Amino acid sequence: MTTTATASNKGEPTVGMEAFIDEERPQSWSRQMVALLRTGHYREGYDILAEKMPFVESQLRPYAERLAGRENYWTHTFAWMSRFIDSARPQRILDVGCGVGPVAIEFAQMGHQTWGIDILPGMIERGRELIDSLELSDRAHLVQGDIRSLGRYFDGRFFDAAVACDIFEHLDEASLLKVLEGLCQVVRPGGTIVVQTSPGRHYYWFEPDRWKLLALLAPFAWLPDRMFTAYVRGIERSLLRGLRQEHVRFYRHEYGHINCMDPVDLPGLLRQAGLENVRTFAVHAHRGFKDEGCLRSRWTRWLFGAKSIACRNVFGIATVAGA
Repeated sequence: MTTTATASNKGEPTVGMEAFIDEERPQSWSRQMVALLRTGHYREGYDILAEKMPFVESQLRPYAERLAGRENYWTHTFAWMSRFIDSARPQRILDVGCGVGPVAIEFAQMGHQTWGIDILPGMIERGRELIDSLELSDRAHLVQGDIRSLGRYFDGRFFDAAVACDIFEHLDEASLLKVLEGLCQVVRPGGTIVVQTSPGRHYYWFEPDRWKLLALLAPFAWLPDRMFTAYVRGIERSLLRGLRQEHVRFYRHEYGHINCMDPVDLPGLLRQAGLENVRTFAVHAHRGFKDEGCLRSRWTRWLFGAKSIACRNVFGIATVAGA
């Protein structure tokens, strides 16, 4: 079982950055980062983000607030995720795309044995410092590595459960399938996979200042949730076909988001990876924190607040086949 950050990275392709930088028309750093992420060069894309923004610190801040006893969007998201992990007995839990490791740390504090893996060394280094300061090094372990190749770092069928929090929106679907297939290898048959991704694919369609879109959406807000979801997806495919990239621009409102999903996309992806007992739902998991989309105004919240297609957080729960 690999539990250190010294796992080999040999064989990973190097990237010619000149392919992403046009000297005559220089891209902004954020566009360079998105171009790298969209072509699968995650380490390089997030190196740019870490260079341009206090990325490690911004990832650590919500958990620092949690340790200080404050509620925030992270504490509410974790509360939702933890509902689907059996805490009746200690389990071995893997957190993929762990960042500085707050999910792994929180589960370790609940008595579980946890591992986290992230591609950025700076995240892992800072997370280990936090783990040591909390005297949890015997229960929480962080590994620097590529989550698309989990079998390189962990033994087969080692984990009882795995979680992916705010990571699916950062990877293309081919990469996500590699992650899920890897989870099917390292999580035991019958083990639980919990995914939380945000924002939802159409989340920014429902902001109160998007009048043209809202003129298409508001008259049909009376429809039951499933029918309203079908309507929104339908106008994207037909009426807005010429503007089909518009929702992409909306969800890139947050750096590095290249593949946000809705409750219809996610179950198909989980089943394609061979997972069983798939169920998904959408919810505003942390109202009062990061309130955008339909939550920005009272009237859009009243019209769309209960619509799954308008929710920020999409959850997927499934089990590994073969139990």
